[in-house]
Amino acid sequence: MRLRAPLAVAVLIGAVAAAVLFGLGPVDVIRALAAGAVKPTTLAVLVIVMLILTLSQIMQQGGQMEQIVSLARGCLRRPALAMAALPALIGLLPMPGGALFSAPMVDSAASAAQVKAGRLSAINYWYRHVWEHWWPLYPGVILAVMLRGCDLWAFIVQQAPLGLLMIVAGLVIFRGVHPDLHAVSPAPPAGTKRKLLAATSSIWIVLIVWAVVRGVIFAAIGPAPQQLPGGPPLRAEQMTVRLVHVFVPISLGLLVSLIWTLRTSRMGWRQAARILTRGRIYKTAALVLSVMVYQYVLGHVGAAKQIGRELDVHGVPVLLVVVALPFIGGMVTGLAIGFVGTSFPVVLPLLVSTGGGGSIVPAAVLAFASGQLGMMLSPLHLCHVLSNRYFKTSYGPVYRHLVPAALIQAV
Repeated sequence: MRLRAPLAVAVLIGAVAAAVLFGLGPVDVIRALAAGAVKPTTLAVLVIVMLILTLSQIMQQGGQMEQIVSLARGCLRRPALAMAALPALIGLLPMPGGALFSAPMVDSAASAAQVKAGRLSAINYWYRHVWEHWWPLYPGVILAVMLRGCDLWAFIVQQAPLGLLMIVAGLVIFRGVHPDLHAVSPAPPAGTKRKLLAATSSIWIVLIVWAVVRGVIFAAIGPAPQQLPGGPPLRAEQMTVRLVHVFVPISLGLLVSLIWTLRTSRMGWRQAARILTRGRIYKTAALVLSVMVYQYVLGHVGAAKQIGRELDVHGVPVLLVVVALPFIGGMVTGLAIGFVGTSFPVVLPLLVSTGGGGSIVPAAVLAFASGQLGMMLSPLHLCHVLSNRYFKTSYGPVYRHLVPAALIQAV
């Protein structure tokens, strides 16, 4: 079961507690909370997350996701390949409990051989999340980019190897499966691949518009200003340019894709509008808002510098904090936004304050990898819960397959 208090409320309480512990009075606490809530970066992240969640819901409700999976299953002629690729395909669009959507496909692909439920659930759950380190449609990725203050493309380049490693590590889950799962089926009907490309147009539109707009902005105003570790903070005009670089390309890509998907789906405009009345979208938005406020408050009170001094006094290695805090955040929340939002506001400034002016990129990538690993092993992860429920298995048989893959990834 999840914590009784909503995670957004818990994070907000943490922000208030941090402000009080670091010496702010009641009025200053309220001012800090308000400043964090209306900060341009906060509003930008909120808009992007709302667009992402709305797009994924429209694709799911309009039948586009079901069409994509059906066509992909025809193109992937080897059952074992289909068992991994179908949940990965669903993972290109983040949706709460998406593993439940791909679970029947994994089950169907494995019908050629008797595969135990624990292995099926582990495959479905693991490969559903292989893109979560770097895919720009994941709210946790967007939040990490904003908190790190880096360029989205640079973030993708740095993090993508983690996704590749996760794909390879997951192969251990297939060890010892029935040979029938590696048998090749007949070729699909002519035109299936073309239909699959058309069905996934909403995804490609986001990427194409993002790349084009990013190139136009780069040509028009130059590269995004970089915040150097330990250097002076960016000026207001530099922050504006950075926001334009990070926010405008992805938000325009999502908006164009949203309009395209609405016009080509079987869903009417009124039905699509009802998606915006669902609480799930706003619960996620509230979580993002609370995380951004939490991050602002910690920066406002100089928490990282004080924590760094305490760690130095007690001889605690910074690397241990970089690994442990995100991992614990991932285990406790079962969410990428959760471990990024609760640990990065502490870890990143700590790296800057103790890094001696060097690059924090390797340690920041390590922090994300550790948090994602904790999230994947968390029994609170919604996809983990729903996948186990579909395959009617308990955690034990699933962990027997997940833990070896996680150990390979950790090493």
